[in-house]
Amino acid sequence: MKNSRANDRSAATEGVALPSTEELVTDPRPNGVGDTTAFARRLVTLAEEVGTSGSVEEAAQRVVDALVGSLSLCDHAFLSARTGKNSSPVTAYSDDVAKQLGDSQVFLGSAPRLHVTLADPGSYSLTDHSDDSWNGFLERAAALNIRSLYAARLASAERRIGLITMYSTSLESFDRHEPGLITVAIDHIAIELQHRIEVANLNRALSTRSLIGTALGILMERHGISEPEAWKLLSKTSQELNIRLVDICRRLVNGSEG
Repeated sequence: MKNSRANDRSAATEGVALPSTEELVTDPRPNGVGDTTAFARRLVTLAEEVGTSGSVEEAAQRVVDALVGSLSLCDHAFLSARTGKNSSPVTAYSDDVAKQLGDSQVFLGSAPRLHVTLADPGSYSLTDHSDDSWNGFLERAAALNIRSLYAARLASAERRIGLITMYSTSLESFDRHEPGLITVAIDHIAIELQHRIEVANLNRALSTRSLIGTALGILMERHGISEPEAWKLLSKTSQELNIRLVDICRRLVNGSEG
């Protein structure tokens, strides 16, 4: 089994003649990526689809579908992303195989990328990861006919967003792509997904602000109290019932409308 960090590619590329710019544009590749100009256009199309998605969940699903479909980078894909510090991760997977395997974040450690090839599915002892969970993960992957995987963090200039894990049924599948192409694709996806998350968070914040304002107005009118007094009542109720303030407001507004 070959296990290497993707940020250290010197050993993998030593003695390999890299294609010229003309070859990159004109020669089709065995993995289906082929023309890099066409690939760039497909990335632009994906960016438009992510930007017009109705939710972060829908955007994430479009990404994994594109990784397997229009971008042809892998056979199965899994994505996890966080929209905020205290939020549950958004997950998307291309199919049941990707769902069963999930992502490899627990094995990634502090490295930005992880590239593993299962040249011999039975030789698990050759990996740098010797713990039982890693070996169990590789066994599940081999049983599902996975022969190589590539995991990479999704990160913008501001923060880490999440992780993409791509699985292939072919050996050395991710080595067949033009140097840097996968990194460019993942960086591009990270930027677009971060933008979609920011838009979703902004819409959520505006909606929450409006909801709280409406709830305060209802209490002020119902009990003849001031806005600070209404705010204190909402906060106290939230603490005593151990329910988020925004959920208290939502119940109050819905009850008033009913």
